[in-house]
Amino acid sequence: MRRKAAEFATRLRDEYEAGRSGEPVDDAELADAVRSVDWAAVRTATAERGGEVASAARAMAAEVDWQRLQPVAVDLSSALIAAVASGRLPLGGHLGGRLGAGVARAIMDDGVASRVANTLGGRLPDFSDVIDTSGREVPPADRA
Repeated sequence: MRRKAAEFATRLRDEYEAGRSGEPVDDAELADAVRSVDWAAVRTATAERGGEVASAARAMAAEVDWQRLQPVAVDLSSALIAAVASGRLPLGGHLGGRLGAGVARAIMDDGVASRVANTLGGRLPDFSDVIDTSGREVPPADRA
């Protein structure tokens, strides 16, 4: 399980770096992808704290510099991490393509995340009970 989580983190970092020199992120396309996610399914998948999805989410969250993100970008990044970890959004590679590269950039990049969040009008699912913005798992006693 740790190896798979580490692979998610490595893929996130690699896609982010590759995307920085690639095509600009299509904010509208990424916002549409976020709107189309089955957030109830993401919530169900991330509910098992010791499971593979939660481990992958924590590994990806550890790659994000949360201190430099604006609050709206933090909300989008944590939701995207949960969606990617649960398999509801692609993250680069041949399956993810341009959208997956955009997802990686939105997770890691304040400017991209803020623009996409603004395109969504602030209607973002809250995954703060799953991913704390320091990249650590939220202890069960602290969950709402």
